[in-house]
Amino acid sequence: MPEEPPDVARVVRVDARACEVERGDERRMARLRGRLWEDLGEDTSPVAVGDHVRLGEDEGEWTVEEVLPRRNLFARRASGQDADRRQPLAANVDRVVVVNSLAQPPFSSAAADRILATCSFAGIPALLLLNKVDAAKPRKVRAVEETYARAGVETLAVSALRGDGLEAVRERLAEGTSVLYGLSGVGKSTLLNALHPELRLPTRPPSRQLASGRHTTTHSRLYLLPGGGDVIDTPGIRRFRPYGLPPHELRLHFPELRDLGRDCRYPDCRHVDEPDCRVRDAVAAGGLARSRYRSYLELLRELEDIHGGPAREPEDGPDHKTRR
Repeated sequence: MPEEPPDVARVVRVDARACEVERGDERRMARLRGRLWEDLGEDTSPVAVGDHVRLGEDEGEWTVEEVLPRRNLFARRASGQDADRRQPLAANVDRVVVVNSLAQPPFSSAAADRILATCSFAGIPALLLLNKVDAAKPRKVRAVEETYARAGVETLAVSALRGDGLEAVRERLAEGTSVLYGLSGVGKSTLLNALHPELRLPTRPPSRQLASGRHTTTHSRLYLLPGGGDVIDTPGIRRFRPYGLPPHELRLHFPELRDLGRDCRYPDCRHVDEPDCRVRDAVAAGGLARSRYRSYLELLRELEDIHGGPAREPEDGPDHKTRR
């Protein structure tokens, strides 16, 4: 692999109008040039952790002059007053590790399914990590594993506290760059401490009153793992909303719906109320998890509200059969 030019660095943390970059063995803060903010387009920030940037220098201070082309971008729809814009989360990654809890907070199929669909849309491999198996009933663990096996999603059941499954996680993260992503309180920081004890990241127990997690990580940051590979730790979220995913394409990013949908009467079947819908037949017969179908319907309605109209493919859009 050719060495990077001496003025190229990788972003390891983003903070307002500056970022921490890594060049060789050196990490320093670098100021973002003003022109990077002038043409943001749809994005809330010009850089994301994992970006490769071209550096300059101004009176002894490192500056980011250019963000180099990305091979992929993991992003979501921003919240608040920026709700119509894209929030970049991580760039140039090899996988997204969707961390979910099987205990407290309770497992959220809605959150997992939204993130998995977004990964599929972005063309980024995903791994569903089921944490806190030490506090979960074995029947619950098996049920979740079976649901996602039918969806073609790789899963790993682990206990960051007890150590179950950690060796398998190390092996999967040993190559390339991974993103740890999930709801607040699912145990991302605890997991990372177990994989890299020297980090000593702060952790907090989830709120039992609210049955939800509490934030401990405040900024995304890239860490090198002692066994190889590196990982981007991210702040926990309350809710995840995809950005840019057209409603008529959503069914293509739920693999089991995509496969069943090939036998629907209509090639553009939304799997909502159309006749001879094989997806709805499968749900009624128990051949498709109701949780996954609920996630699909909820997200479909949300995307239709954003993009307008029922989720029909536009006449000048891509041919449905070639897309699936």
